[in-house]
Amino acid sequence: MKLYPVLLNVEGRLAVVVGGGEVALRKVLDLLDAGSRVKVVSPCMHADLEETARENAATLRLERREYRDGDLEGAALVFAATDSAVVNRTVFEEAGRRGIFINSADDPPNCSFYLPSSVRRGDFLMAVSTSGASPAYAARLRRALEKAIPENIDDILAALREARRVLQEDAAFDDLDFSARGELLKSIVADDALLERCARAFREGALTGLLGEMLGRRAR
Repeated sequence: MKLYPVLLNVEGRLAVVVGGGEVALRKVLDLLDAGSRVKVVSPCMHADLEETARENAATLRLERREYRDGDLEGAALVFAATDSAVVNRTVFEEAGRRGIFINSADDPPNCSFYLPSSVRRGDFLMAVSTSGASPAYAARLRRALEKAIPENIDDILAALREARRVLQEDAAFDDLDFSARGELLKSIVADDALLERCARAFREGALTGLLGEMLGRRAR
């Protein structure tokens, strides 16, 4: 099976979570962190879900009852996280009829998308997937790759974002075409020392000068 990798913007969009246990709690916390509106349907709710609902009254709604057909109306994403294979399958079937992507916890046949093992540090997001074959192995690989992430990744990404903006918008770089800008940015990300210099220059408000200096050297 071939999967299409994508990162979704779910801000302000409705996600429905069927189930109220610990797995459902993790889904809800991740969805709220991403800015989604969330509806949880379950006759029993994890105590932390109750507390989370009190803290996020505008974006999290708990419906303490059994799932019923129609609960997925208006949803952009669905998560089935119950301990009943029958319920999970029924939710999957409704999602299919409505054309909504669904993930069923630890139940690949009832999924139309899979959740990767991921790590987030500010704007940096790394995701690793085994296409549902082994979430545990995906997590192991993610932990190994995580060791390569610089501690100051937030500073580096902020500097790179600003460098792109400066090269595109600052009048001092009007003569650079798309290709030249790309080559300069590639040379920066390929060199750890340059990345650190850019991060430091960004913090000190000197990034534009550093970019000009780099271009001056490249022209000689």
